[in-house]
Amino acid sequence: MERAQRNNTQPPALLKLPNELFLEIAFLLYTSELRRLGRVNCRLRRLVAVYLSRYRYNIGILALPNELILEIVQHLGHQKDRSRFARATQRHYPLIMHHIVRQDIMHSGSSLLVYAAKKNLVGMARKIIYLGGDVNTQCGFRKGTTGKRATPLAAAAFYGYERMVKTLLSFGASHFVDGVRLPLAMAIFKRHESVALILSQELDCSDASLTISTRQTLLQMACAAQLVSLVQYYLEHKSCSSHDCDTALFRIIEKDTTKTGIVRRQLHGETFEIVLMLLEHGASPD
Repeated sequence: MERAQRNNTQPPALLKLPNELFLEIAFLLYTSELRRLGRVNCRLRRLVAVYLSRYRYNIGILALPNELILEIVQHLGHQKDRSRFARATQRHYPLIMHHIVRQDIMHSGSSLLVYAAKKNLVGMARKIIYLGGDVNTQCGFRKGTTGKRATPLAAAAFYGYERMVKTLLSFGASHFVDGVRLPLAMAIFKRHESVALILSQELDCSDASLTISTRQTLLQMACAAQLVSLVQYYLEHKSCSSHDCDTALFRIIEKDTTKTGIVRRQLHGETFEIVLMLLEHGASPD
């Protein structure tokens, strides 16, 4: 009988633990472990939330008022230091990042938008623009081989970030940089066909023969990059002159010609498709 009674004697259920005992247990746990403990049941979730807010999140720097936190941020000399400080706590991250973005817009020409475009941080880009950032900023860019500074849209096109390109266009980003369609040229040069198609959809019919700084038309650039869908789009939706088609045909065949002047017997698949399309649209085989 005594043995049976001992076996039936069980430790108190987790739900019936007194708060004092819970405090002793919580004191020994890391914050991450406390969060996991709080997912066990509703009572523990409430206890963990109260404990964290009272004994973990309300001490040291976490207890400082927002005004003092922003004062500290202003005394940090480098942007990286401010960013690291923002990532130190979840509580201060929105406050500090909002301040950083505001200061960047006012004093650095929205250069953080360039960073967001290069890293494909769409959410960050949206926030910067919502707060008044310049969607066409050229701050933070060096002059490229064309002698022009890029824009966030050009950077997104260069890296092939389709979603970022759509986001920037939705906020009114310009297709032009100093009169040149630099974003589209970069997308074609880097062979990001889907991005190039997005940027080509707003072209006027007269723009299909637009000459880039390389003295090639968009059709010729698309042919040189062997972007079949883009070539087809230009031929079917834009007015391409016969001279433009002739030049594009000559250059793409020239690319597949050996040093001795003999055309290879086997053309690349993309080249073959493009040649057929150019011939169908009036390019002269001579």
